[in-house]
Amino acid sequence: MCYPIYRILQPPVRPLSIALTLPAMLVRDGVQFFHSTFTPPPWAPKPYVFTVHCLSSLRHPEYFDPLTAMRLNALIKIGIRRARQIVCVSNTTREDVQEAFGVPLERMIVTYNGVGPEFTPPSDPAGARAQVDALGIRGEYILYLGKQQAHKNLARLIEAYHRVKPDAQLVLAGREQGAATGISEAVERLGLRDRVIRLGYVPSTARLPLYQCARFFAFPSLWEGFGIPVIEAMACGTPVLTSTATSLPEIAGDAAVIVDPLSIDSIAEGVARLDLNQSLRQQLRSKGLQRARQFTWENCARHTLEAYRRTA
Repeated sequence: MCYPIYRILQPPVRPLSIALTLPAMLVRDGVQFFHSTFTPPPWAPKPYVFTVHCLSSLRHPEYFDPLTAMRLNALIKIGIRRARQIVCVSNTTREDVQEAFGVPLERMIVTYNGVGPEFTPPSDPAGARAQVDALGIRGEYILYLGKQQAHKNLARLIEAYHRVKPDAQLVLAGREQGAATGISEAVERLGLRDRVIRLGYVPSTARLPLYQCARFFAFPSLWEGFGIPVIEAMACGTPVLTSTATSLPEIAGDAAVIVDPLSIDSIAEGVARLDLNQSLRQQLRSKGLQRARQFTWENCARHTLEAYRRTA
């Protein structure tokens, strides 16, 4: 039986450990090839597979800290140029890579992300609701869960929520990253301090009941390479609102209400449809559960293994 061997890269400063420690370990341990799942080292002594999650830092550097965007973009370009095989998490991402860099299709393989088996409808609805109550949420709520960044489009979601005025609260879960999100300004300007609950970071144990108990999940992002929260919500039996941007229609299929993320009117219309139409919510629950079954980590592993075979 083969057992995995783990190496912890030091120092804990990623730019240094990826640039210096990783190449040294690859040589020392006699590695034949490796898989860079986020950013590759600037120099690699061995062949590698490179996963491209999205090109947002290239297409929209305004979403990022300038130094972060500069570093990410430099490494992405190195990875795309030097990798034996490029794994793309959606067809949309593969098309972006081909358009931006002219990469031949035979050097790329689409490997969709999966959803963990823990994401299911609640087996104990009362217990799940008790965990939500413990977070200070009372009554019905509409959920956004993920990083709170500018391209997640939460300021427009708040504007749309204000126009519809549903009886459910709006819950935003996840760390706010960057100063240009517009969330605080929108909440204060619209007088929604008592209606918008900002949980900040929530541990993984709290995410599942948050999904399970939401009236619906709202994810009107402006840019996603895949959009894992959409599939996680669907797997929990939660209706989803998402956007026409980038990969999201590809991932959601016909199992979500899809809106124009640049139009507050469109987002508000989608929020109103899901808020008022219980029959639509039930229909999307059923479709979402079926859709989520197509995205498994087993399938992800199978396609990734194909990329390894091509590399080896």
